[in-house]
Amino acid sequence: MTKHKTLFLTQRGLQHQQWALEGAPPELELIMRRGAGRAEVLDLLADAEFLITERTGVIDAEMIAAAPRLRLIQRLGRQTWDIDLDAARRAGVPVCYLPNNGCIMVAEQMMLQMLATLKRLREGMAVTAEGADWGIETKRGDEDTFAYNWSRRTGIGRLTGATVGILGFGEIGLEVVEQLRGFHCTVLYHKRTRLAEDVEKQLGIEYAAPDAIAARSDIVCSLLPYQGPKEPLDAAYFARMKPGAIFVHCGSGAVVDQPALLAVLRSGHLAGAALDTYTYEPLRAGDPLVDAVQDPALNLILTPHTAAGGVTASGRGRAADYDNILALLAGQALEYQIA
Repeated sequence: MTKHKTLFLTQRGLQHQQWALEGAPPELELIMRRGAGRAEVLDLLADAEFLITERTGVIDAEMIAAAPRLRLIQRLGRQTWDIDLDAARRAGVPVCYLPNNGCIMVAEQMMLQMLATLKRLREGMAVTAEGADWGIETKRGDEDTFAYNWSRRTGIGRLTGATVGILGFGEIGLEVVEQLRGFHCTVLYHKRTRLAEDVEKQLGIEYAAPDAIAARSDIVCSLLPYQGPKEPLDAAYFARMKPGAIFVHCGSGAVVDQPALLAVLRSGHLAGAALDTYTYEPLRAGDPLVDAVQDPALNLILTPHTAAGGVTASGRGRAADYDNILALLAGQALEYQIA
């Protein structure tokens, strides 16, 4: 069987690389590189037939010119503004993107976290399930007979028009922005390399430093990657957040100082929080988070690292990464082609 040389450029960790390798079809000779330097990439492109880039990474005219055998550039994700589409068109190389199902799912989870904490969902469910006597006669409802807020809940907020800050803006952050559009929010973002001004304008987002996001945001969304042994979202950061703000987290587990987060929830400085990943996983009985979540009034929502879906991650979930390559080899139409 003829093997087709495929260069796969990624910034993701070894486990994600392994899943991508396991999902590759046998027709491909896959060369995986993380954080490769420009010289190495240019050298590897010399005889590559296919180029896969995961989420981000500049693909410019020089790189395309260095790949005379290149038949397809496949971006995994929606972010294509760092690919020179005009150069690809001149070279006759098609460019496609692939919406990332896992990122879409995580963004949906983040929307759930925001709405559930703003509406104090857990507290409302617990109070309703108690069936307590609130001193109000129970009657059949009609247009004039109802018992609005019979449990006298307070602190219920709204997402529409809120200022939402996103820490760690990548593929998931992009999906969050798309899903927030109908809520007419002001969206702040921070990432290590700022987006181009025209991209910011296209997305309707504003760049801000992490401290400015803390000070201005009604909701802080953490999508930060792992950054080492010290959690960057610590007591000092939470103290800089607006009183009554919400904190939601679907980023890497070990970036949140969990005891510090519990402290600002208990003090009332923050109005609620939702987490899907943790410093140590899985959570066990006796963990302070597990103990704290027993109190619905704390407005804390915990989920068992399921934001990307309920199926165990594996190479089978990465097979779609290669669908356009297989389609091209079979003479079939490409999906999500933009050049």
